[in-house]
Amino acid sequence: MLHSSQPGLSALTSLLAAGMVIVSLLVAAWLFSAQLERTQHEIQGQRIAALAQRIARLPEVRATLSEANASQAAPPVADSRLAARIERLRRENAVDFIVVMRPDGVRLSHPEPARIGQPFQGGDEQRALGGAAYLSESRGTLGESLRSFAPVMASASDGEARSVIGAVAIGITLDSLGRRLADEKRQLLIGLGILMLFGTLGALGLARYLRRQLKGLEPAAIARLVEEHQAVLASLEEGIIVVDPEGHVTLVNAAARELLGTAPEPGECLEAWLPDTGMHECLAAHSPVAEQDAARLRQVTHDGRRLWVRCQRVHDGEHLMGGVLVLREHDRMQRLAEELTGVRRQAESLRAARHEFRNRLHVLSGLTQMQDLDGLRDYLALLVERELPADAAAVERIADPLLAGLLIGKHSEARERGIALNVELDVEWHQARLEHREMPGAALSQSELSQAELSQAVLPVLERSLSHDLVSVIGNLLDNAFEALEEMDDATHAPAVTLSLMLESVGEASEAQLSISVADNGPGMPAELMETARAAGVSSRGEGRGLGLSLVQEIVTARAGDWHFYSPPGGGTLVELTLPCQRSPTAAP
Repeated sequence: MLHSSQPGLSALTSLLAAGMVIVSLLVAAWLFSAQLERTQHEIQGQRIAALAQRIARLPEVRATLSEANASQAAPPVADSRLAARIERLRRENAVDFIVVMRPDGVRLSHPEPARIGQPFQGGDEQRALGGAAYLSESRGTLGESLRSFAPVMASASDGEARSVIGAVAIGITLDSLGRRLADEKRQLLIGLGILMLFGTLGALGLARYLRRQLKGLEPAAIARLVEEHQAVLASLEEGIIVVDPEGHVTLVNAAARELLGTAPEPGECLEAWLPDTGMHECLAAHSPVAEQDAARLRQVTHDGRRLWVRCQRVHDGEHLMGGVLVLREHDRMQRLAEELTGVRRQAESLRAARHEFRNRLHVLSGLTQMQDLDGLRDYLALLVERELPADAAAVERIADPLLAGLLIGKHSEARERGIALNVELDVEWHQARLEHREMPGAALSQSELSQAELSQAVLPVLERSLSHDLVSVIGNLLDNAFEALEEMDDATHAPAVTLSLMLESVGEASEAQLSISVADNGPGMPAELMETARAAGVSSRGEGRGLGLSLVQEIVTARAGDWHFYSPPGGGTLVELTLPCQRSPTAAP
């Protein structure tokens, strides 16, 4: 992880989220406060206007004003019934003053009884005394206030034509409005503070969630990992296709696009685009055994190109994140396997030859120091005789140099391992007759040919591609037989392997069929292994094995051949294989 003096991603996220929450709430508080002040002014104005209209229509207010207008010389009384009723209404409706005044502006009621009988203060009452209802702000005896005026009209029963006989003024001081507004602002700020607290806690929780999702990585480390990830995917020779848990493609590297020609785009279903890869079974596996079976190496064909594919699930703890499909070119893998097999065989043959040569040198050195010329002569004659295997005649009758060289090397390896390798060659008898006796005419029975003539039968040179395939097929079958004999626990019989080759004509003179059988007297193969032995990666000898028989299967399938396993209850394994082939008309032994 990169270390830096700058704040981490979680700290920056927390500060940013908390800052946005706080700034947003402060701006909201300022806007709400201004709106609340305007709303409070409008609501209180509507309230006192409605109250003024209601009081102006009270019968006793009309009656009192009519009497006061009739006897204007009599001063208003502070403890009158009207003043008491108005004071009670003021308290019930939570206003600062309710003033009932005569047309000359003299008060008939006031919260302060001493001011009853005095003129109304403020100078904004004239319009009400003229018959208008309105709101205004002015300074009176109680200070600056919001006022509502309503005229009091004479009733029809008075015999007058609905004239103005007075007015009602109801007011709330701006100090009272400020206190009410302060209470409401306090409640607003408490609510905003609670929201700010929860917003800050949410920002901290979001930062912790992001840090957990990003595995504690900072932005610089994430950028570096992305660059490394892209570089690794671009450098891989294997094709990589990544899918989500539902099997939809999320990533395709350049090698996969090159192998497939046209690769699926992100979002497409892999199984619908490239079937038989086993990805669906791999993602749906509910046990390690099922997952291992679904993840085995498989061969698929796409646009005429053969590919090896392997599926792998991707987990994040117990959570399934998806799967990875690895693609390899079939022909390239086969070439590599053949090269590796040839190198291993050559190394084993050289090691066996070196071991034998060193032992012989020790014997020759000892006989020389002892000056035992007779023993030295006999030992040299024995070496010359033993240099050829017991079935060297059969090997010498194989004209194909690649196959002959393979069998000579396998003889050396078998001697090193203590295994008897027998090669049996059976070429179609009438072919031997036509090639070596030069006798035209009717066919003879096999009993009419001498043993010497049959011993001269030659396995001719085959087509070059078949020679390479035979080296891979026979080499892998012999390797498996040798390894099976090394696992023998029973020492009652000597380990032995028999290789039989038979070439017979089929149809035209150039068409033939090569039959190969490899038999050993080892412990045999379990029944469950025989069913899956042809699959790639299946082996009883541990991880990284199991490609030999899969290569044989590929060659047999490509050449339209056939092969079978047999493992009798008493032990031993027999593999029989047939391959159609063409004789080389110009090849010489």
